[in-house]
Amino acid sequence: MIYKTKLFQVKSNNNISERIEALQAINLIKNLKFRYWNACDLKKPADISDCFCSDEVYINFEEFGTFSAAKDMVEKYELQSCHAHLIEQHAGKNPIITLLSNKEALGSWALSYSLIDTQKNIHLNISGIYEDLYVQDNIGNWLIKKTVFKKRASVLRSLASGHCSNTKIARSLKTKKTI
Repeated sequence: MIYKTKLFQVKSNNNISERIEALQAINLIKNLKFRYWNACDLKKPADISDCFCSDEVYINFEEFGTFSAAKDMVEKYELQSCHAHLIEQHAGKNPIITLLSNKEALGSWALSYSLIDTQKNIHLNISGIYEDLYVQDNIGNWLIKKTVFKKRASVLRSLASGHCSNTKIARSLKTKKTI
């Protein structure tokens, strides 16, 4: 995602209250993203929905799909992910949060994702980057307006033999290569 918006600058380095406001906004945005990933891991679709703007959004999760409404993404998530045999862990790290204004911010996050499917006996690891646009609503809540996930790598392992075997590594699950 490329944004051509002027970066929000604190008017004066000496204005402590503006600096504190900026730090608070960044912390709230980080908490929002962590709430989102925790809701995914805990299989709580309503909590996932609460992390997004209620109006039009842009969600692009590559093979999972592109959505203009959070409810559509959450419905697909419920159908495909809310099962007891799927154990997921989203581990977001290295956030770079840039305030564009006191109501908008950009975020970039590295993600390590792990999925164990106890029915298929597989373990999937994916790493990639999230690029987000956050907006603050009229009551002060930060919400996700745009989010794009770009996969960097994935590793699929068979757990059938009781240990990791038959490792497959790919940029896309459609083009797996055995090593």
